[in-house]
Amino acid sequence: MPKEISFKISKLQFWAVTLLILLFPLSSKYKLIIWGEKTVGTVVDHKKVGFGRLSEYDTYSVIQFNADSKTLRMYGPENTIYELGDSITVYYNKNNPQNCMIFSFTYIYTGRSAIIPFVLLLVWIAFYNAFKDKKVDKASTQKEQELPLQ
Repeated sequence: MPKEISFKISKLQFWAVTLLILLFPLSSKYKLIIWGEKTVGTVVDHKKVGFGRLSEYDTYSVIQFNADSKTLRMYGPENTIYELGDSITVYYNKNNPQNCMIFSFTYIYTGRSAIIPFVLLLVWIAFYNAFKDKKVDKASTQKEQELPLQ
């Protein structure tokens, strides 16, 4: 008779994988966070950018910063409006200042790049609930069966 295969995921394993999924959006910019140059940029404008027929437009704050002797501009997070003149911390690659980012929750977790980790997190939670150890559920079911009916 073939042996039944069962999967059990502990709470520690669940939280470890959940943490990795939550850190996933940082993986594309970790080099900038660790080794990038840090400077302060200023919000100088707001820009509406259209993306086709399905969505009307997204609004971006335009952030201007100095990298060495160059003055550069970058878009802030989608649909997050900073006040004109606000100071924003910017990280950039010294060799390629066009490679830059804002280290903030909204920049990392609210853009289009956060869709895949969000879907992955939902799938992981569903997977965990399907295969988590059901000992607790069995114990509560046995107690319910042992109670006399009134």
